[in-house]
Amino acid sequence: MKNLAILILLFFAFDLTAQNSMDRDVPEVVEKNFSKKFPRAENVSWDKVDNNYKVDCFFRGRNTYAEFTPEGKWVQTVIDQDTKNIYPPIQRYLDENFKKDKIILVEKATRADRDNYYYVQVGKKVKGSKEPAVFELFFDKTGKMERVEVPAGFEDLTVVGIDEHNAEIPGEVIDGWQKRFPRAEGIEWSKKPHPSDTIDYTYFADFVYREQTTKAEFLPNGKWVESRVQYKEKDLYKPVLAYIEKNHWDDDLIIAEKVTRKDRKDYYYVKMERFLKGQFHPYIFELYFNKAGKITKVIRPEELRNQYLLTVDIPPAVAKKFKSRFSSADNVTWETDEGNWVADFVYRGQESTAIFTDSAKWVQTLVVLDPKNLYAPVQRTLDKEYSGYNVMYAEKATRKDRKDYYYVELVARKKNMQPAKLSLYFDKTGRLKKDK
Repeated sequence: MKNLAILILLFFAFDLTAQNSMDRDVPEVVEKNFSKKFPRAENVSWDKVDNNYKVDCFFRGRNTYAEFTPEGKWVQTVIDQDTKNIYPPIQRYLDENFKKDKIILVEKATRADRDNYYYVQVGKKVKGSKEPAVFELFFDKTGKMERVEVPAGFEDLTVVGIDEHNAEIPGEVIDGWQKRFPRAEGIEWSKKPHPSDTIDYTYFADFVYREQTTKAEFLPNGKWVESRVQYKEKDLYKPVLAYIEKNHWDDDLIIAEKVTRKDRKDYYYVKMERFLKGQFHPYIFELYFNKAGKITKVIRPEELRNQYLLTVDIPPAVAKKFKSRFSSADNVTWETDEGNWVADFVYRGQESTAIFTDSAKWVQTLVVLDPKNLYAPVQRTLDKEYSGYNVMYAEKATRKDRKDYYYVELVARKKNMQPAKLSLYFDKTGRLKKDK
């Protein structure tokens, strides 16, 4: 018995010596970059995988695996996940397909090449065996099933998302995407249930197009619905950027997108967060701008529902006058302009702007018009004199001084056509105002 104890001690001493030897063989640049990325990591042990260095440690309360090249470049990190708090898309998949089985292990892999994924082990009870059959499931970063390792004896089992035909992306959708975004890179597909009774799913493509991160939505027949292109704050449309710089100068940008839609209801979407002292979580602001760059909708924290983003108070007389004139207005936002009060809102389904003086006198109302449904005399002039242009924007101004007018923005259909853009004004009878 004594000899056995000595042998065990010698074994552990040899194992510890071997481990320490391995740790001493790790290049200094690898250890330095590891320490930067995982400060105060515990229970650190090193090994080699092919030509790379891998490290197992305990970091921020979780078992963690990381991999580095001999030059110190980080390759990937794999972190154990809480099996009771799984990424929702994966949890839904498991609930639908492995509801009675045990979740053994869940890991999240974050990679330098951005090919992130989730790894899940599921134990299925086998009749007559004490040990469960272990399924190994691989999901992409969106939670879409990509690969499965099936245990012996289950080779003929249909795995939803892998073998099920309905889980594939329809060919019409892929064709529609390729035609609209030729030479796009890094495509990843996902789908969501569609609220319509006649359409089962809406399909989403995440990819890089013309060096911009893009998300596009398609119907099952391949028809494009909308595209969302991410922008850096400095590259945003100037009116949108001006609004942010004026009203959210101290907030942090989470995401900014330009949304282009088939129904032409294009808009800009900006999400920001505000950190305040004493707040455990930041305040989140979601801002919506129309294609002209005017703020149309704001979603703000419940705690700030009585605060206005521009820190201005609407005079009661102005608010009353607005309410009496536009009683059913939606998504109302206010701002000041040269001493006047300007309201942007939606009225009877149309984007509108109304201006009031400080004494609550109405000045004018601007209504955004459908380019396909212009005032007939205006349309006739465009058809006759500007047939080489497309109408990109139109509005009608109704004024207190009765100097009503129509305003139209045109863009040339051909690249070399001059002028490329035109801004035209028409009087209330639809006559072109040449002096403008």
